[in-house]
Amino acid sequence: MGQEFAFKNNDYRRFNERKKYPAEIVFHHANRLYAGSLKDVSLGGAYIETYCVNQFSTKDIVTLSIPFSSGRNNVKRRGSIQWLNNTGFGVKFI
Repeated sequence: MGQEFAFKNNDYRRFNERKKYPAEIVFHHANRLYAGSLKDVSLGGAYIETYCVNQFSTKDIVTLSIPFSSGRNNVKRRGSIQWLNNTGFGVKFI
């Protein structure tokens, strides 16, 4: 796995800038559907808040259904959970 950060002039930056994207989403893991809130997204990953965060571990694979801003369609992206906290997790798209 490659690093998601670049180092330049004593400053760490993400390769792909995160954008705020508040949206209610559903995601899939191990044949179950879950609900959550997408907080931000980049080309490389996303941060999801969910009440069921304690049901996941790092390296779990999830499939996110991210709605377009119009709300009419969505895009599905698979990702690997990279880290968890008390309210959600970070996903790296694969």
